Amino acid sequence: MKIDFKKEVLKRKEDLIKDLQALIRINSELTTFDPNRKGAPFGEGNREALDLMLNVGKNDGFETVNLDGYAGHIEYGNQKDYVAMIGHLDVVPAGNNWDYPPYGAEIHNNKMYGRGTEDDKGPTMAAYYALKILKELNVPLSKRIKLILGSDEETAWRCVRHYFSVYPEVPVSGFIPDADFPLIYAEKGITRLYIDGKATKNDILAIEGGFRDNMVPDFARAKLTRNEEYAKAFTEFIKAKEYEGKCVLENDHLLVEVSGISAHGSTPEFGKNAIDRLFEFFNYLKIQNELTDFVNQLLIHDVRGEKLGVSFHDEEMGPLTNNFGVINYEDGNYRIVLNLRYPNGITLDEIKTKIETAIKPFNATVTVDKHQLLLYKDPNSELVKTLMSVYQKHTNDYASKPITIGGGTFARAIPNVLAFGPHFLGKPTFIHQKNEFIDLDDLILATIIYTEALYELAK
Repeated sequence: MKIDFKKEVLKRKEDLIKDLQALIRINSELTTFDPNRKGAPFGEGNREALDLMLNVGKNDGFETVNLDGYAGHIEYGNQKDYVAMIGHLDVVPAGNNWDYPPYGAEIHNNKMYGRGTEDDKGPTMAAYYALKILKELNVPLSKRIKLILGSDEETAWRCVRHYFSVYPEVPVSGFIPDADFPLIYAEKGITRLYIDGKATKNDILAIEGGFRDNMVPDFARAKLTRNEEYAKAFTEFIKAKEYEGKCVLENDHLLVEVSGISAHGSTPEFGKNAIDRLFEFFNYLKIQNELTDFVNQLLIHDVRGEKLGVSFHDEEMGPLTNNFGVINYEDGNYRIVLNLRYPNGITLDEIKTKIETAIKPFNATVTVDKHQLLLYKDPNSELVKTLMSVYQKHTNDYASKPITIGGGTFARAIPNVLAFGPHFLGKPTFIHQKNEFIDLDDLILATIIYTEALYELAK
């Protein structure tokens, strides 16, 4: 069957953009998880986003399932074998200082701005339209297709764990529209670590920095003993460093806040860590206790884990990365949250042992809160060859090769799937940063690629 995939996508361009704008305008940041909150375990915004997607599918005549608000799917066909796509509708916190409203879905210079436009509502809607086109063309297929929708990808993956406990069937193939083109065949191992310790109380009364461990923190603030000299020093420090920040003298204390630039936790080198900058200010004041010593000796300005003794580099997958993502300190107790991504050649047990050795002089403890094993698929497999062929056809890019990333996608959730787009290499990306956007031409091209890829896998 001959199909002009580009023509079919362009015919639906305005509808695709309209549906995506409606989805972006929903704030689906996960605030709390409550399994007893019927139909909305991840919050009302996440439920609203899932309901919207499933209603779009239902209105187009698809079979849909809402699995207790955890996850859902949009399904086409009744064959035994199936092809899977998995997208997610939750987003990381918007953060600060956007040029356009993070939930406005405004379009400027052919770019749609908003949290989730590229990660992952935009590509999820593109994947849906790929499925919609095959259905509307009544294309003969030998396999069923399911677009699975998660609502908890940015935190703990409880959505897909629950989903696959109810629907444990394994797809014969598929892709995850939540990474880069041309294709991802390997993803680093990911772990969230808690480091807890105590520090002698001094002029630092409290510290708070960072929203999530998988984001480079764009803010860090501290409550200090009231001191006009500290306030004066802060102004001098900010000016000298050319940082952004503010300080306010209250009746009995001084509040200081330093801004940074957020980035994805898998690429901390692309951000400017506000927590690092705050501790620079403590050094400027010569304020010192066990916490400042810990940060200065083991963490500050180090995205490779060299100070912790865990730096490692793999020729194929690249370096271990460490994102100093969150800190909280109050009443002499601190918790630091790190997000480490490690390649082939080193294990989590080795990493944890090395960190335990490094932090022992500070009487601190390290706890593994979350861990995802690294993913590695054969870069010469039939699935890779099929998806690469479609990508090359529509981009004329025959030079790019399948790649590895530090990010983690739902490709780890089930066998026989790979991460595939939507970001085109060499293009700017602002996922997990302020001013996240998706270029509408890239959105359309990704949809064209997804449509033919889906056809090739399911025909």
